[in-house]
Amino acid sequence: MHRFFPSSDNARPIALIGAAIVFLLFVSFGEMFLSYQGTELKDKQRMETISYASLLRARTERELSSLLYLNSGLGSYLVVRNKNIKAKEVNDILAVLHRSSRHIRNFGVALGYRLTFVYPLKGNESAIGLYYPDQPAQWPVIKKITESGKPALAGPVQLVQGGSGLIYRVPLSIAGKHWGLLSTVIDTDSFFKTVSEELGDSRFEFAVRGKDGEGLRGDMVWGDRTLFERKQVFVQEIEIPGGSWAIGVKPRDGNAANSYALLVRLLSATLGGIISWMLYLLIRNRADLADLAMYDQLTGLPNRHLFEDRVRMAFARLRRSPDRDCALLFLDLDGFKGINDKFGHKAGDAVLTATAKRARAIVRQNDTVARWGGDEFIILMESVTRAAMEAYIHRLRVKIESPIDFEHMQLRVGVSIGFVISSETTGDLDEMLKLADQRMYEDKSSRK
Repeated sequence: MHRFFPSSDNARPIALIGAAIVFLLFVSFGEMFLSYQGTELKDKQRMETISYASLLRARTERELSSLLYLNSGLGSYLVVRNKNIKAKEVNDILAVLHRSSRHIRNFGVALGYRLTFVYPLKGNESAIGLYYPDQPAQWPVIKKITESGKPALAGPVQLVQGGSGLIYRVPLSIAGKHWGLLSTVIDTDSFFKTVSEELGDSRFEFAVRGKDGEGLRGDMVWGDRTLFERKQVFVQEIEIPGGSWAIGVKPRDGNAANSYALLVRLLSATLGGIISWMLYLLIRNRADLADLAMYDQLTGLPNRHLFEDRVRMAFARLRRSPDRDCALLFLDLDGFKGINDKFGHKAGDAVLTATAKRARAIVRQNDTVARWGGDEFIILMESVTRAAMEAYIHRLRVKIESPIDFEHMQLRVGVSIGFVISSETTGDLDEMLKLADQRMYEDKSSRK
């Protein structure tokens, strides 16, 4: 077989494919590492989220307890003094309670269903005299509280004096009959912000919504409603008077994990690129070295080493099929030295290159054309006959001796050809080479 282009050109796609595979492997390993790390990170985050949710629940319950039972003593006082209630005493008690608590917006005392006392009065004047049955938003909850006789925490509720808050109501009764209500209005934002700040962990965000009781199922208490619809949200329940809350906790989407993933991807791509490039260069360099060892660099033809290897394989096939002769043709260019001396080595190289192309154009695909050295060429042909060889030599001579265009000139060389058929010899390469060389010189002498 003959080859026109150097083997390094054939190695280029192989080198590119190999480099691409190595690069993809490095990138894949990086993604596998990130996937493994991501699983570990998710497990760690989940455990930390559960721990934070437990702390949040405990802190919320403790803070609520300190607020919801502030007015328990006031309730006893009102029931005992129900017929001799003095406004100044009630206001003084409410003032003490207000000063000793955080997050309390105001206290209220309703006699029957009418709000009679409010502290502090400033900013809450419009609530004085409020009749609960006339408040469609609040009355269903208040009615249920008074009928059950159990306190309840509701809200956030829109207040008639403006704003909103959580309202903890305690029903008061005398001799089994409703007598009044104690109300504690809690500033929702202040309450939950304080709980969050006291835990001191900015890695998490949370929201609270009502889960049961008082017609408030699903209503948001505090925070972003969409948090409950996101992934990686841990929900924990907390019991409150009259129902329960659902506390949703989620790790914040920080940039640290994204930066880490970007760094790993960049590192794997960089290492993959470097090693892929090194592999590409290694394959190309080995192919180049193979070219230098096996191919003539000027014409791209096989050199002596590769030609002898091809002859050995041909002889092996010949031994399996003795009836299929092979032939060696030895070519020597006539007049080449004169062209080289007169027009220079560039012109000589052009003649050698053109001769190589023309010889390859004549032979079959499985035949081998090699450069033997200088202006000498050798051809190996398999499965041939003497008659076919004579016709082939005639075409080859006509082709090679046709003019060669070079820098607006036409150069001409002759060619002396000697050939030998394998059946004429014992099948030894040296013997065939010697006979073909002898016949080439005989042809040269006869042509002169």
